[in-house]
Amino acid sequence: MTHSITAKPAVLVTGVSSGIGLAIAEDLLQRGYQVFGSARRAADVEHLGERWGSAFVALLFDVTDATALQQAHAQVEAALAGRGLAALVNNAGVSFSGPLAYQPMDEIRQTFEVNVFGLLAVTQTFLPLLGARPGAPHAPGRIVNISSVSGGITVPFMGAYSGAKHAVEAFTQGLRRELKLYGIEVSAIEPGFIRSRLFEKAVQAEPFARYTDTDYAAAWRQFNESLRSQENNAKQAEVVTRAVRHAIEAHTPRTRYPLDGIWRIGWLLPDRLFDRLIFKALGLSGLLSTKRAP
Repeated sequence: MTHSITAKPAVLVTGVSSGIGLAIAEDLLQRGYQVFGSARRAADVEHLGERWGSAFVALLFDVTDATALQQAHAQVEAALAGRGLAALVNNAGVSFSGPLAYQPMDEIRQTFEVNVFGLLAVTQTFLPLLGARPGAPHAPGRIVNISSVSGGITVPFMGAYSGAKHAVEAFTQGLRRELKLYGIEVSAIEPGFIRSRLFEKAVQAEPFARYTDTDYAAAWRQFNESLRSQENNAKQAEVVTRAVRHAIEAHTPRTRYPLDGIWRIGWLLPDRLFDRLIFKALGLSGLLSTKRAP
């Protein structure tokens, strides 16, 4: 099926090979957008080109590769032929879990390199095509950052991922206020558990073998079992695509789109009370020690 891209508003979505990114790309394509979608391997996005023809343009880059980002910018600019991007959706991300006392530093660094610094690098690269330049010949675009409920609440063993998403929230606020100079709106989408490959990786069997020789062994096992139990309760990606579409199309988009309100209760409760509620919800009572400093 081939679609003409003439005069269609264009959106760039990072990380479209699967999960939320794929759902966002297909939702926008179905609604007549031209989509530039990034992946690290051509094979991961061939099916989109086969289905949507020229309406989908594959961009092959890692968000941490500055040279590849510049090449992608040149590719997008040439394809737009003087038009601007209607929106940039920063979706690409990775997730690692584990007790911060033992989690390998390379995992933590990669989490921040991809989820935080990669997001900002992509944003800086494509800002001119969103209208962040003097005398831009097109209307300002939008920036939509896929954050997480973890950007406001940190549960045990998700400290690195949550730390990165807290940073995404901060960068989103900073960009939103700074880019008012150009009329560019910036929003954060904050999903909870969503059915995606990222979620599937988090609940696979391999993590059970880790940290078994630490004091966290029992709690770590229970945490992974709790994640698996959440799989049946995970929301479909459509809740995210609706929010993204609103952030792109609404006259006045929301600054934040919290999609799992139950966790927001933590902002209203005393920290120690919420700690205990988290331990109970995840079955991690083993983390509650009776030891006290003398």
